Formats: sequence, structure tokens, C-alpha cells
Amino acid sequence: MRERHVSELIEEVFRRAAVKRGVRRAGAVIAWRAVAGAELAAFSTAVALRDGVLYVNVNDSETAMHLSLGRQRLVDAYHAYLGNADVRDIRFQVGRLEGGDERPAASRAAPAPDAATLAALHASLQQLDLPEELERATLAAGTRFLVLQAARLELGWTACPTCGALHDGHLRPESLREAARKAAGRRDADAELERALCQACYRYAHEGRVVAAAERLRTAPRAAVGGLADDERAVAAYLAARSLDSVIAALLPAAVTDDRLALQLESVVRCRLALEHGREPETFTPADFHAFDPHVANVLRLARGRD
Repeated sequence: MRERHVSELIEEVFRRAAVKRGVRRAGAVIAWRAVAGAELAAFSTAVALRDGVLYVNVNDSETAMHLSLGRQRLVDAYHAYLGNADVRDIRFQVGRLEGGDERPAASRAAPAPDAATLAALHASLQQLDLPEELERATLAAGTRFLVLQAARLELGWTACPTCGALHDGHLRPESLREAARKAAGRRDADAELERALCQACYRYAHEGRVVAAAERLRTAPRAAVGGLADDERAVAAYLAARSLDSVIAALLPAAVTDDRLALQLESVVRCRLALEHGREPETFTPADFHAFDPHVANVLRLARGRD
């Protein structure tokens, strides 16, 4: 059996614990102490990896400026340690270090993380033969992640439908544009999309290759879409499903009396179900149509009865 790279071990821990979002990004944060070394890690804390940039907190701006001069060496060390190029740059910033607490006393009580997920994280660490330092860092990072997740759930954050990341899109105040469109009785599809998706997936939804893949998946839901990362393909599938839902809503009333439109409706629904369940469109039955939408099932049943 080949020796697994440290990045693979970290990914497996989080997958086993069902902490699926940001596995590789979490790995980059966890690896900071090992990559930076004990001396540098003593006065710095990696906090996030976003768009290839690793953000590291330090005590003051002078330290941040000094460390920035040697960041390429650390980037190269990351590539060697993790075996991938996820970390393309490092940004040092003034911020809270690990173990600090900047919250006021009245707000220090953090909600408890999900007990089942935390137990799964512990169990996965026991099953994997991780180096002791990596095991401690992974457990600490995973626990912090779950505490943050619990806090956000308490605030009313919801899961992104494509990647599962918690976000506050639906809690943000209504923009002037949204208010104007609503007053005029018009939908703002892009604003709806921005509220439904997390920021990363919303950005993906506007990339040309993702939009092109969504168009492909609308009519060929089982097509192989190359050149996309998992999150990007999930966004493409989501966009395709939203588009098909709009078509279904438009066809449904007319398909009640028009058999040709009923046939078209059935084809669209089959594509929609294929996207959702990962099966070939022709494998779905009337029972599947009913589980998807009883109104759709009734319209298709009436059309078949007229044949």
C-alpha cells in the first residue's frame, strides 16, 4: 500500500466526520504550524484560505510587513508539504492569535457543537494512524469549526444548497434594487441567486464555463462535464435545476389540456429528476413524478389517460 500524503489524511478525517465543506482549505489552515515551524507559529495563526490566499494573523503591522517579504518561501513549503498548489499566496494581517479571546465577557459563552459530528471526528482520528501533532491540530481545528457552525446556526444562517457551507444570504437587508423590482412586481433572479448561495458558489455561478456546463446539463443531465472542480459542477447542476424548475412552472398550466406540452413537460421533469438523483432520465416512474410534485404527476396521468 502506498504511503498517503498528509493532505489525504486530513481530507479523510473530515470526510469521515461528515465535515465536508472546505476540506482542503481546512487542511491548509491546520498545516500552518508544521509548515511555518514552531518559532514562527508561536506568534502567528493561520485563519482561512480563500481563493488561493492563506490569511495569517500576527500581533502587529510591523511583523506582518516583515513576514510578507519571505512569504514565497512559505508558499513553496506548503506545496511540498501538502502536495498541491492550493496555497498560491500568503497574506499576513493583524488579528487575534490562537488561544486569544477578543469577545466581551457577556458574549464568551459559545454554543455547543453538534455532538454526533464531534463524536464522529474523534472516532475518525482514532481510526487513522496520524502523527501526534497532526492529530492534535486536526482535532482542534475541527472542534473550532463545529463551534463556529453551531454559532452561525443559532444566528439563523442556512446551508448553501450546492456545497453545504453555512451563509447569511437570506438575512441580509433588502437592497434598493430588490425593493424597486419588488414594488414593480418583477423578480430579481440574480438577487435571489445571491441570497440562496454562499459567496464562493455565487461567484462560480457567474463564471462562463460553469454557465456553459449548466446549459449542457439542462438537456443532458448525465453528461460528463470536464474541467470543473466538484463545487463548480455542483453549482452548474443547481443552475440547471433552477432553470428546469422555471420551465416546469411555465409548462404545467398549459399541459393540462395540451398533450404535446404534456409530453414536453414529462421530458423536462425527467431531466430535473436525473439531476437530483443521478440516474438516467428514462428510469423514473409515475411514483417518482408524484414524489417530486403531485400536481405534475396528476397532469401527466391525465395526459396518458387521453392517449
